Amino acid sequence: MARPLIVRIFVDELPIKVLSMVLAVTLFVLVRNDKDATAGTYVKITYTLPADRVLVSDPPVEAKVSVRGPWTKLQHLDRAIEPIHVDLTRLKGPDLRLDEDLVKVPEGVRVSAISPSEIHVETEARVRRDVPVQPILEGEPAEGYRVSKVVVEPAHVTVDGAKSVVQAMERLPTRPLRVADSRGPLTAQVALEPPPAHAELVKQGTVTVRAEIEPAMVERTFDGLAVHVIGLNRLEGATEPAAARLILRGPSVLLNEVNPKLVTLQVDAALVDTRPPARYVRTVTVAGLPAGVAAEVQPDTTMLTTRRKRDQ
Repeated sequence: MARPLIVRIFVDELPIKVLSMVLAVTLFVLVRNDKDATAGTYVKITYTLPADRVLVSDPPVEAKVSVRGPWTKLQHLDRAIEPIHVDLTRLKGPDLRLDEDLVKVPEGVRVSAISPSEIHVETEARVRRDVPVQPILEGEPAEGYRVSKVVVEPAHVTVDGAKSVVQAMERLPTRPLRVADSRGPLTAQVALEPPPAHAELVKQGTVTVRAEIEPAMVERTFDGLAVHVIGLNRLEGATEPAAARLILRGPSVLLNEVNPKLVTLQVDAALVDTRPPARYVRTVTVAGLPAGVAAEVQPDTTMLTTRRKRDQ
């Protein structure tokens, strides 16, 4: 019984047909591999500068590179192309063309385009200079206290970079040292703020900041305090004016403890007690103040009038 035509087509001479299929597929692959294809990738750009120059512009750090070549060689293009190296030691002007020969591609692959094709590069002379450190404090000490002194060590740090930037730096501030609610000295290692763009610290990244905190010098005023006469035995006396203003100055912790009921304004009349009654100008003094408190009396003198005691 004859086999159907469709069966004979696939079955008759099967080895030859299989071999033909294998040869056709192989030929297709070979032709495909040899055919040019186009691909693109981003490639890093590195720059080499002279030791005495600083890059002050912002040239691109990568470029888009388009290439043509066999399809198989473009499959891992991003790993096959090395970074573009730009040597600025030989730069004669600010504009530089990215030539195709700067891109190292695998054999059999050629560069068709680079974007950007030109870059603008500006450099400046490199200088090094010592810059004062400016300590920065944050917050206020506790009530009645003040920052009396701030010391930073080292007082200067070395900055390296573009000439115009480094020479324009008057000082380099620290990160804030918090002194809020403090009642005594503070010492801490504090980081420095980063220098401006195109400048960098040579070594020192932190400094020691010491803030001296002590009681604040304040002032208290008491009006209308009576002026007392002391030192009289035979005579009695009266002052004019009979009251004065008392101004106290000193550390807040001392002045806050002053009780005006224990403070006395007085005139010492012991030297005139043996003399006939008369009028004298006498200095008003203050008694009952703690050490470390300064006093000012307004007025600081008074007219003392003595007279015989009424019971004599």
